[in-house]
Amino acid sequence: MGRPKKTTKAKEPVRIRERKLANGNRSLYLDIYSKGVRKVESLGVYLVPENTPLDKMQNEHARSVAEKIKSERIIALQNYGIANLDKVMKASMPLLAYLEKYASEGNGLTESTMKGRKFMRRKVEEYQRSTGRLNIAMLEVDLDFCRGFINFLRTAKNRRLKSEERTISNCTGLQTQAVFTAALNTALRDGIIERNPMTLLTSKERFHQQESTRVYLTIDELKRMMATPCDDGELKKAFLFACFTGLRLSDIRTFTWNKVLTTPNDSTRYIRVRMLKTQQVVNVPLSKDALGYLRETEDGDEPIFRLSSAASVIEQRLAEWAKKAGIEKHVTFHVSRHSYATMMLTIGVDIYTVSKLLGHKNVATTQIYAKIIDQKKIDAVNMMDRFFGKDRQA
Repeated sequence: MGRPKKTTKAKEPVRIRERKLANGNRSLYLDIYSKGVRKVESLGVYLVPENTPLDKMQNEHARSVAEKIKSERIIALQNYGIANLDKVMKASMPLLAYLEKYASEGNGLTESTMKGRKFMRRKVEEYQRSTGRLNIAMLEVDLDFCRGFINFLRTAKNRRLKSEERTISNCTGLQTQAVFTAALNTALRDGIIERNPMTLLTSKERFHQQESTRVYLTIDELKRMMATPCDDGELKKAFLFACFTGLRLSDIRTFTWNKVLTTPNDSTRYIRVRMLKTQQVVNVPLSKDALGYLRETEDGDEPIFRLSSAASVIEQRLAEWAKKAGIEKHVTFHVSRHSYATMMLTIGVDIYTVSKLLGHKNVATTQIYAKIIDQKKIDAVNMMDRFFGKDRQA
């Protein structure tokens, strides 16, 4: 009687392997072999030393993610073959790895846009840590994940504020929501995901633009500021110049005489500035008052205003100056831009012109100021009613 034939176990086409890292963690990757072709796929999934129950939970999830991706690769090999595997592999990219790439790639984007992307990525990581699931893949980003992330943002702490009670503002939440949605839209266009689950959120689940409570100076208050001495004379000139031009502090800091031009026809002086925040180019005519706040410099490239590099110092000095002027509003440097916008609308400049002067990409942004002016008109009429109401009843 002959020996029974030895059964040979079929070789797995996809295997999970580990690579030890210098920091003590272990990186999981897939070793894929089919029809003489080998592919290695880094999963961006890591095992950490199990020092706490949370570490153990994280490792269990990491292994679960790796096993899930492994199963998907085996099915993909059977259905599409190894030649088409790359497309399937994209969807298994870890969300944080994708967002890291999204936050670092931005040729031609403004500094503020890049900061917004990095802030969003940081908040997504904080959210994932709070759930104990750091290795979520792109294909796992569903409606429940998006809903949970938005709810997390509503209670997320603002690390720039000392108070533990301060959460991020509605405006920051709205911006982060928009940036995350844009990131998933990019993933959709790149064929990484088949649908953007952020678009499935209901209106109630989303952040919304709140009614504006922008602080601005009336023309009378601006006159009082002009007439009141400021302990920092350079700051006074810079702030008042901004009130007459609408420039942001970032653009005031870099403002030079080379940006002051003259029209060939009527010798009108105006400024041409590419705004740092939006990269929009604005042309703003200069009044005599505005010109009076510009000091002469030896070099046309030398910044005209010499201001403190610390924003907190600037805001403190502005608050002290406003208090001296008898103004109880919370005056920050950006109030100058709000004041310019409302002043232009108050004296009758049309909203489209004001939008161009401010460098707004969309006139809807400028309409916020128009609403402020309209409300002031309503308040004035109501005040008349209070004054003359008794006389009408007599």
